Amino acid sequence: MGNRNTDPWSKDLKPFDPSTPGWPDFMRVFPILEWDYTDVWTFLCQLKLPYCSLYDAGFTSLGEKNNSTPNPNLKRVDENGTVTFLPAYELKDGNLERDSRV
Repeated sequence: MGNRNTDPWSKDLKPFDPSTPGWPDFMRVFPILEWDYTDVWTFLCQLKLPYCSLYDAGFTSLGEKNNSTPNPNLKRVDENGTVTFLPAYELKDGNLERDSRV
C-alpha cells in the first residue's frame, strides 16, 4: 500500500500490518511507510514514473474536489500579476504538503 506514516490515520501502522478487524484476514504491506515527501518525489522523478497531472499544477495533496487546491507555498506571481504554481516536486518543506487542503 502507498501509505506513509505522516498520512492521516497512518501514524500507528507498521511495515507489515494485519487487516483491520471486521475485514477478511490478509497482511497489508507498506513499503514506503517511512518515506517523507521528498523521498516520494525523488523516487518518481528519478525513475520518470507517471503521476497525476494535478501535481504539475501545484497540488501537493489530493483529496476531494471540494477540499483540494494548489498549494499556496508554490504560488508565484509574475511582473504582470499572472499567478502560476510550481509543480509539487518543487516544494522544499514536506511539512507544508497538506497546505493545499481546505
